[in-house]
Amino acid sequence: MQDLKWLETFVWVVELGGFRAAAARLNTTQPSVSARIDQLERQLGVTLFSRGSRRRELTREGLVVLDYARRMLELQQELQEAIRQPNAVRGVLRIGVAETLVHSLMPRLLESIGASYPQVVLDLMVDTTNILSDQLRQGEIDISMQVGPVADPRAVSRRLCHFPLGWVASPALPLREGPLPLAELTRWPVISFSHNSPLAAEIQRALAASGTPDVRLWGSASLTLMVRMAQDGAGCCILPLAVLRREIAAGLLRVLEVTDVVLPRNAFYVSYLRRPDNFLAAMVAERASAIGGELEKAARGDQES
Repeated sequence: MQDLKWLETFVWVVELGGFRAAAARLNTTQPSVSARIDQLERQLGVTLFSRGSRRRELTREGLVVLDYARRMLELQQELQEAIRQPNAVRGVLRIGVAETLVHSLMPRLLESIGASYPQVVLDLMVDTTNILSDQLRQGEIDISMQVGPVADPRAVSRRLCHFPLGWVASPALPLREGPLPLAELTRWPVISFSHNSPLAAEIQRALAASGTPDVRLWGSASLTLMVRMAQDGAGCCILPLAVLRREIAAGLLRVLEVTDVVLPRNAFYVSYLRRPDNFLAAMVAERASAIGGELEKAARGDQES
């Protein structure tokens, strides 16, 4: 913020008509004010005041800098007010989210946004990671919450959480208790994420690495549909166990231990584009990252217990 301090000093010199008055207003010394003006001139490579005049008259370049300096200081004031007063933050925030997070992180995040920024209007979209990444890059959404970071040099990506994947099935499926090899599940399809998603490709590689033939992988972009199919006994399902707590506790699904498949990690990230006017997206992304960390810690505790 050093540059803004120099600009502020410059504006006060002009407004108050001299270095001495500006020094009194800024609670500093006249040599300090002179030094700031000299530093600003060196940085910009221009002369701000006419040196031959007894009065502090602005050069042509000084007039241009004055206009920009006032606008930059006003914008800084707006930013400070927006941070101090949540009611001052307003506008539409477009959030794209993977469906797994709809059932875990989003309820807490939406509650937090509503409490902190009541004047913000949310526009929510649920889709797959590939589509969300494209929408963010094209400016169709302001924030993307998905598997992995957005691959774009303009994007700022923060880690949200990691929910371990697990195997579940309907208790009605005739599967014995205890550890199971993948070969015992091939009577039914394996239900998991859409074939267009990066996570589905990793799951396919994990299944292939087991060396078990005849594994049928059914994909869906809808977590709700996957859970319903598993409950109805259509097949075994690979999903984050953290989003299935109710179904498992109610006995609608049982957790399977499949011995010869190492499931991939599915780390979620929140991303937004780096722009000067994108401070609201940055604040919400930071809030989402904090909530994600809390959820991951809780999920880890459940798994250990």
